[in-house]
Amino acid sequence: MKRTLMTILFTVAAMTLAGTSMAAEKNVIINANVVGTCAFVDETPVTINMGDLHAGSTDKSSTGTTEFWCSNGITYNITADNGRNADAGQNNMLSGANKLPYELAMDKTTGTGTGMASPETLTFTATVKGTDLNTAVVANGYTDTVVVTITP
Repeated sequence: MKRTLMTILFTVAAMTLAGTSMAAEKNVIINANVVGTCAFVDETPVTINMGDLHAGSTDKSSTGTTEFWCSNGITYNITADNGRNADAGQNNMLSGANKLPYELAMDKTTGTGTGMASPETLTFTATVKGTDLNTAVVANGYTDTVVVTITP
């Protein structure tokens, strides 16, 4: 009997103590920012080869393309500088000291990104005016480099 009474008292005491314990809770907050990003698909420079140009010709144009992507939903802007050989805002190819003016156009300068899985094509068109060919010095290797920037 004494043993049964002790067992009952012990059980009641254990239940009483268990009922008064408190669990502790704490919130864990996870934060992140998805930053708008744009990138070219590859690092290969775009080369626009104008070929052999002749005085007495009409305007001559050639194109080149590249692919890029921007984060989904981000608005982007595409800009191009005037090239390494610009003079008073005019793009110029150089061969030694000889200049050959040209214009560079892009088929898009702004838009909304669709994500990395959906790259977009950017087309460049370089044009040399026929009137500039009539006064150009005959030379090989006219060249220029333009830097294109995509900003999210």
